Amino acid sequence: MRKSSRIVFAVAAVVGFAVFTGCSRGPNLDDPGKSSRLTGLEYPGQEGGSSTLPGVSFKRFRELDPGPGLVFIEGGTFHMGGTEKDLDFEQNALVRQVSVTSFYMDETEVPNIEYKMFLYYTEKDSGETKAKLLYPDTNVWFREMAYNDPYVRYYFQHEGYHTYPVVGVNWHQAREYAAWRTSIVNKSISEKDPEAILYPDYRLPSEAEWEYAARAGYEQQLYPWEGRSLRDMKGRFRINFKRGRGDYAGRSNKGGSLLVEGLNDAYIIPAPVKAFYPNDYGLYNMAGNVAEWTEDTYRVLSYEDAEDLNTYRRRGQVTDPLQSDDAYDVKESFLYSPRALGETQNPWTNKENAKDADAAKVYRGGSWADIAYYVTCGARRYFHADSSSATIGFRCAMVRVGRPF
Repeated sequence: MRKSSRIVFAVAAVVGFAVFTGCSRGPNLDDPGKSSRLTGLEYPGQEGGSSTLPGVSFKRFRELDPGPGLVFIEGGTFHMGGTEKDLDFEQNALVRQVSVTSFYMDETEVPNIEYKMFLYYTEKDSGETKAKLLYPDTNVWFREMAYNDPYVRYYFQHEGYHTYPVVGVNWHQAREYAAWRTSIVNKSISEKDPEAILYPDYRLPSEAEWEYAARAGYEQQLYPWEGRSLRDMKGRFRINFKRGRGDYAGRSNKGGSLLVEGLNDAYIIPAPVKAFYPNDYGLYNMAGNVAEWTEDTYRVLSYEDAEDLNTYRRRGQVTDPLQSDDAYDVKESFLYSPRALGETQNPWTNKENAKDADAAKVYRGGSWADIAYYVTCGARRYFHADSSSATIGFRCAMVRVGRPF
């Protein structure tokens, strides 16, 4: 009898534990409750419960859906850096383990039609002068020894290219678009509910965020998918890129992409922003089509001396209080990469040159005019912030506030 009673008691305890854990969903980690557990004071009313001090607000937090156009990317740890041979011998993408917190990324590159909206409302609200300053440089298509004149005239202007990625936009213009997008999205929310919690800023992704999103969990792979093939199981190309000298589209008469069957990639210039496969995070064209601006300033040694959490280089030169005014650390330079200055002078011989070099910004992803080497996840290059190209576009990102998942 004693033995059986112990069994009954043990079973009852287990059942009781199961019932308890099954019924309880745990505390709501985002809800502080109605009163302070530290002072006992009730929180000011949810409506209008705020102060003139920044950030002092008592609105009840309700998690927002991803902002328009964005895809949620859960943060984590990954190996950042090149997984291909270093053909340029720059050693600027050494493999390093870093972590990024959760964030959002645009599903696609920003297309022409969306950038046209930006110009339209900028002209409407701020005048023609400002809108003209933000207009893409369509002359990026012009070549002395090629007849690209139709693209100069039509690529951005013609309705037939509405869904193609915008190019000819420099780093500053891309950031202006992100700031405008933030104000428009949040304005529409606050007009519906003046007390609503607004979205954080749209912005360019950091270099680490971009690579983490591009890899989509495939850390040691060359491309944003598993395997080393640029084709899918049906023989269709996964991306829009250049196969070799003079070969922008392959030799088949039938184009191949996500939407079109065939042996080549179907597009000689950029393709519509959803023409090819998304990666496992649901992001389109993280390799090929157009390369993309990131927020980071370029330095060869970024992977060595940038932080390993949310890796980001906001400027090339970091003030070291232990250095004298005349001292100059070679690690603040491009490390034998004077091409980034566009000059013949060596940047490490002149401190002012190094400051100017902060205008060199990282772009990622390769383009329709790049060979396979440059569309790998780890390949990184730079371009002057004031410059633009027919091969560089952009997409936006946004920080995730609160819970990381």
